[in-house]
Amino acid sequence: MNLIRTCLITMLIVLNTIVITAQEKQLPYKNDPVILEKIKNLGDRQGLRLPNPKIMSSGKILKTPYRGGPYSRDYTNKMVHAPERESALYCGGNHGSGRTNDVWEYHLGSNTWHRLHAPIGGDHAKHKLMLQFMRRQWKKNLNKKFNEKEQKQFDAAKSFWKKYVVFKDGHCVTKIGEAPLMVGHTWDTLVYEPNVGLLIQGTGAHCGGGALNQHKFGDMPLDVIKKTIGKNSKGIPYKSMWTFDPIKKKWGHYASNDKLARLRGMGAAMCYIPEWKKIIFYVSAQNVTPQAHMMITYDAINDKWANLRPNNGRSIRDLVHKDKVAPSSEQQTAYSSKHKKMYAILKSDLFCYDILSNKWTKLCTDKRIYGHDAKTIFAYDSVGDVLILAGPRQKTQFAIYDIKSNKWEVFKPTGSKMTREPWGEGKGYYDPKHNVFVLHNKGLWLYRHKKK
Repeated sequence: MNLIRTCLITMLIVLNTIVITAQEKQLPYKNDPVILEKIKNLGDRQGLRLPNPKIMSSGKILKTPYRGGPYSRDYTNKMVHAPERESALYCGGNHGSGRTNDVWEYHLGSNTWHRLHAPIGGDHAKHKLMLQFMRRQWKKNLNKKFNEKEQKQFDAAKSFWKKYVVFKDGHCVTKIGEAPLMVGHTWDTLVYEPNVGLLIQGTGAHCGGGALNQHKFGDMPLDVIKKTIGKNSKGIPYKSMWTFDPIKKKWGHYASNDKLARLRGMGAAMCYIPEWKKIIFYVSAQNVTPQAHMMITYDAINDKWANLRPNNGRSIRDLVHKDKVAPSSEQQTAYSSKHKKMYAILKSDLFCYDILSNKWTKLCTDKRIYGHDAKTIFAYDSVGDVLILAGPRQKTQFAIYDIKSNKWEVFKPTGSKMTREPWGEGKGYYDPKHNVFVLHNKGLWLYRHKKK
C-alpha cells in the first residue's frame, strides 16, 4: 500500500513539473495564420510589405500617436531578437527630440507591436538645455543667473522634475517605473541576453540625473545629496548601463564595483556571443576625454567583466589607427555562430573578429557601401549565410555580403519595394525562426535571401 501511495505521489510531482515547465515555456504571443502564410510564401531574394501592424499595450489597442508602431530613434537602429520569446525588443533615445524611456516588443508571427513600458514624463528632450547642458555651467558657477528665456526653461524643467522625478536609492529616476531620464544615444550597444532574459542598453540611458539637477530642481541640499548619490543601498556604484526585464516590464539601473564596467565612449557596440554566453563590448572613440579604447566581455550570468586582448595583446587603439584591422567609432556589429566571427561595418570597410583565434582582420573595402550606426541596419542571415546592410535613405539602399566570396552585391530585391520614411532610417533585425530580415520604418518590410 505504501509503495502504491509513493508511486502516486511521484506521478503527481512529475505531472505537476511538466505542467509548470509547459507554462514557463509558453510563448507570450500567439501567431496569426494569415501573417504566417504570407511569410511562408516569400521567395528567394524577395521583399514583402506587411499590412500595417497592430499596436498593443497590456492587451489593449493603442491609437495615435502610435499609428505605425514606435518611432525610429537615431543611433538606435537595431531591434534585438529574443529567441525564447520569438520577438524583437526595442528602445532608445534620439539626438534631438524624442528622448523617451519607453520600451517596445515586436512579434513578427502576429505582426504586432507591444508597448511594454510607457514613456514616463513624455519627451525629456524638451528640457535638454537644462537637464543636460546647464549642469556643465553649474559646475563652474552654481549660482549662475539666467536671462528671461533661460528662466522660463528652468521653470519648465523644474515643473517636469517635481512631477515625474524622484531621488531614490542613490539615483534620480521617474516616480513611476523607476525609468531613466533623458535617454541618449545608444549607438550599437542595445543587446538581448537570453540567459538572464534581459534587454541591455550599454550606453545611452544615463544623461539626466546627477547631484546638481536634484539640488536645483528637487530643492535638496547639495551636501545631503552627495552623501548617497551614485551608489545603491548596498554601496555599489551605478554605471551607464541599464537593463529592462520584458516579463516584469521593469527598468533596472546596473551597478558594479568592477572598473571594467565603466562603459564610456561614443560609437560603442555590444554583441552577444552564444558560444561564450557572454557579451562583447567594443569601443574605439576619440571624441571623449580621456579617449576610450576597450574590448571587454560581460558575463551576465555571473556578473563578471573581463579584458579581451586580441591580436597578441595589441591595443585597440593600435589595431584601429596603426594596423587598420579593426573599426573605429560609429560601427555596427553582427555575429555568425557558423563562422565563429563577429563582423563589424564602418563606412566602406568591413572587419571581423574571430573568437577562436582572438584576432581582428579587415575583410574588404567597397566604396559603394556605407555602414553607420545612425544611418543603416546591419544583420547576419544564418540561412543565407550572408550579411545584410539596409539604408532606405542612403544611395546604396540594399546590399548583401557573401561571406564565402568576400564580396558585396548591391541590388534591388524583387517583390514589394523597401519602405522609406521621409526622415530616419528605421530599425531592423534578422528573425532566424521565420528566416527573414525585418525592417520597420514606414510600416513593416521583410526580405528573404534564401529558403531553408
